[in-house]
Amino acid sequence: MFDIPAPKNHNPAPPSLNGGVDGAKSKLALLLQSQKKIKENKCKPINFSQPILWQKENPVFFPKTINVIQGKAGVHKSRLAETICASLLKTPESNRDLLHFKTNILTRYAVCYVDTERNLSDQLPYSLQQIQLKAGYPIEDHPYGFDYISLLEFGREDRFDMLNIYLEHIRKQFPMHIFIVLDVITDCVFNFNDTKDSMKLIDMMNQSINRYNVTFLCLIHENPGSADKARGHLGTEILNKASTVMQIGFEKDAQNHNTDLLKVTYLKCRSSKKHDPFFVQYSDTEKGLILAEHATIQGAMDSRNQKASLDSTLELIGAYLTEPMPRKILIQKLSEELNCKERTIEVRLKTILTNDTLIHMDDGIVKHLCKKTENREIIYYLFDNQ
Repeated sequence: MFDIPAPKNHNPAPPSLNGGVDGAKSKLALLLQSQKKIKENKCKPINFSQPILWQKENPVFFPKTINVIQGKAGVHKSRLAETICASLLKTPESNRDLLHFKTNILTRYAVCYVDTERNLSDQLPYSLQQIQLKAGYPIEDHPYGFDYISLLEFGREDRFDMLNIYLEHIRKQFPMHIFIVLDVITDCVFNFNDTKDSMKLIDMMNQSINRYNVTFLCLIHENPGSADKARGHLGTEILNKASTVMQIGFEKDAQNHNTDLLKVTYLKCRSSKKHDPFFVQYSDTEKGLILAEHATIQGAMDSRNQKASLDSTLELIGAYLTEPMPRKILIQKLSEELNCKERTIEVRLKTILTNDTLIHMDDGIVKHLCKKTENREIIYYLFDNQ
């Protein structure tokens, strides 16, 4: 017998990743089911979800979102997370202030803390104790809705699977909104610089917030020497997907040393305007973070503003501008030499230009700072009247 060729216009069923034609049909059914849900929601007025956490009057976290706290090692990221968890678990009888974080007292939340770094004998238990005490529970209690695990004893190749197993377990355990903390998220995958590993975890979280009543808070380290860059490919992708991104870090003094003051900055607020930063300190008495007093904040600000003193700035401008220099390069050089932000240098240069401040050169000649535009680029140069 001869094989009968298929008609030219015959289109075979598209291949699927697994399961052949039946697998493709199953995936299509799931896709159309999702489409149906979108159609139903599109035809009704949209009522956006209320926040699950505020700080003062600012909405911080919204339900069914991915959120991030980032910062260098040792800047109290976990203690900030502790305070947030305690706010969600806080008893109605407790009047303890928790950095002005607050939630809806009529709504109950489950908090599930997934740790990857601290030892199981004292470091992690102590942190969990602090969450309970701040929330109004004695350490002997086991409050319903407060759950926790450590992935420290599992190899990195197993952690993603163990996290998946745990998340499935707690969804059955708690019939309420679940707030899941991943501390730190880069330790939940085998390789946080690998695109496949990173996207597998992020896809899992995205599927979870769309299918279940959960919210994620992910803690992540910043790269050493980088201002705002979270670690690895996972760090880049998680910031893209996050709804709220908070950054915590020490404020510097005039010698570029860390002070006791910590600044919490909102790098991203997808569901609201970007909020103003606030300042905190670690308190031995409270065994955690407290809001910094105004005098402490003002003292740190005054010290920082002195970093780019006028005399130092004028001296460096005279040394650098032996030849005309593009604005961007001059600002970068000055900010690196004076250990301050580029914005501080921009303000200083504007003041020098506006006041026509004189620059005394080593050879005794007095010059003025000037600027011009060449090919749409601002160029700084020195001019003298002699």
